[in-house]
Amino acid sequence: MPAPKRIRSSTMMIAIAVAAVASSWAYLAGPQGLLPGRGGRRKVAEKYQFAPVSRTVLEGSLTTHGRLESSKRTVIECELESISIGIQGRSMSAGGASTLLSIIPDGSRVKAGDVLATLDSSAYEELLRQQRMTVERSRADHHQGQLELEVAEMAITEYQEGVMAETIQDHRRLIALAEAEMSRSQDRLDWAGRMNAKGYVSTSVLKTEQQTHDKAEVALAKARGARDLFERYTSPKRIRLLEGAVLAKRANLTYQDIRLKRNLERLAKLEKQVELCTIRAPHDGYVIYANDNRRNVVIEPGTEVRQKQDLFYLPDLKKMEVVAMLHESIVDRVTRGMKARVVLEGAPGVELTGRVRSVAPIPIFDDRSDVRNFEAIVTIDAEADRRDLMPGMTARVDLSTPPKSNVLAVPVEAVTSEEGEDYCYVAREDGEGLERRRIALGEATHDMLEVAEGLAEGERVVLNPRADEMGDDVDVRPESDPAPVAVEPPTGPIAALR
Repeated sequence: MPAPKRIRSSTMMIAIAVAAVASSWAYLAGPQGLLPGRGGRRKVAEKYQFAPVSRTVLEGSLTTHGRLESSKRTVIECELESISIGIQGRSMSAGGASTLLSIIPDGSRVKAGDVLATLDSSAYEELLRQQRMTVERSRADHHQGQLELEVAEMAITEYQEGVMAETIQDHRRLIALAEAEMSRSQDRLDWAGRMNAKGYVSTSVLKTEQQTHDKAEVALAKARGARDLFERYTSPKRIRLLEGAVLAKRANLTYQDIRLKRNLERLAKLEKQVELCTIRAPHDGYVIYANDNRRNVVIEPGTEVRQKQDLFYLPDLKKMEVVAMLHESIVDRVTRGMKARVVLEGAPGVELTGRVRSVAPIPIFDDRSDVRNFEAIVTIDAEADRRDLMPGMTARVDLSTPPKSNVLAVPVEAVTSEEGEDYCYVAREDGEGLERRRIALGEATHDMLEVAEGLAEGERVVLNPRADEMGDDVDVRPESDPAPVAVEPPTGPIAALR
């Protein structure tokens, strides 16, 4: 074929192809076409799910985190004491410390009376053996003191009712004899005087009878004086001496009584110390070792423990509570008695309810952070004695705030966070596009968020918006545009509410 004819044929084929492409483009861009364009978009209602912006009563809540603890946590410590005793002039002692021989595994559940650990009790057992001998010696001394007191009291009775009475009777007999001799000598003296006057008895005989009478009179006076001396001085003095001996014996018995009592107390104390070398659980609970990494203290067999050292923590699993951490921006919104719902991360199927019992007035300071948190105690309504609940579990705490009525709200799924700001994607009035709008949030629940600024009642917002899938449907609204609605401003940061 000649060259000009081939050129005309090629040109015709190119023209036909260009016409076909133009016809296809016109069809796609037309009213029924599929390409995007002002007149060719699919309705956004067909592409996205929407929710209306409506007014409602918002049951607000605050969400924070905490840990599950027991409201009754017993601290079990080493109760051994430093004790010294004297044994026949020498001193023996145990220093209030011992060695852990055996120990129950950390995290064990125990019942009241179960053995938690055993300590080396050899030093206290030796003191106990020596003290038992001391107690027996003290009992013997006490018994001896009782006998000596009884003998001293019997000596008084013996003297008063025996020796003294007999001595007084002897004095009375001597006085009677002296009085009889006095009467006889008086008669003889009278007879001698009468006979001397008649000349029958010489004067020498009269003088002899006078001397005999004088001697009898002296003997009578002497006998009466001895009796008076005995009754007034000798017997009272003897009684006082005997009573003094009784007082001394009674004092000795009192001393022996105190000594025996003190030795018995020491014996009981040593028996208690030996008993304390076997550490038992005071109640049902969950064993936690009282390790202290800062002081390099590790509870394990062979460890030396001292007096008053913490060994275990024993939380009571029947009395649980949650220690919630409240950020300083929301602590003023939490009050005593506020309802709470608790979800445990370690037990997903467990949901507990409770109330705020107290909020700490002073924050917890952490040198590693400038954030200040306050501790709030949330008591659990029902006893949670379950095997899947353990102290130290991480808990999410939802605190119910007072409801707010007539507030604008949208579902949580309608809000997205971009570059630190909160946005919603709002359907245009013509239904053929979306508007990306920045909003301000207020209160929050688990499924609804209060819109404080940026939306108006009746508008529709996209659920679960994804900016990378919206493409040309989004018309960005200038950030300086006035907000269509303004309601009560939020009272706390949205990060703390969610």
